[in-house]
Amino acid sequence: MSTETFSTSKSSLQPADRAPGVRQDRPAPTVVDMGILSRSLAFHVRKAQLALQRRGLRSMSASGVGPAEFGTLVLCEQNPGLAQFQIAAALDIDKASVVAVVDRLEELGWVVRRRSSQDRRRYGLFLTPSGAQQTQLLRQQAEQAESFALELFSGAELQQLLTLLGRLA
Repeated sequence: MSTETFSTSKSSLQPADRAPGVRQDRPAPTVVDMGILSRSLAFHVRKAQLALQRRGLRSMSASGVGPAEFGTLVLCEQNPGLAQFQIAAALDIDKASVVAVVDRLEELGWVVRRRSSQDRRRYGLFLTPSGAQQTQLLRQQAEQAESFALELFSGAELQQLLTLLGRLA
């Protein structure tokens, strides 16, 4: 049990800062009651996201590559010639954001747009050799960042978690 106390003596607080009827010295709580947060799906999903970021996904953002860029690179790797609207749908982001992401990846020399030979209004996205190399590096970083989950969950549990989260999306 913690013996730390928080003083609310007259020297540290002005009268307006003190709640009426509050004891002057209170022990710090040893257990925090999370209330509704303990049952909040959004709260726990956000905490899981923060845990992943702490474990290494920041290295991707340090290079200026966020989730949208990484997702776009992976989709282009797995689906050469994918259209921007298909990326928007797959990543659940708006089309205007995809345009900005693709413009940035194109400026970096990682992606090229090629006009479709069957529909001249459509452009497909393809990784450049540099983009393929960068995607491989980023994938390794992501896998390393998420590897701690293999220590927490069995393979079946991890698959079940991914399936359940997929149902939310």
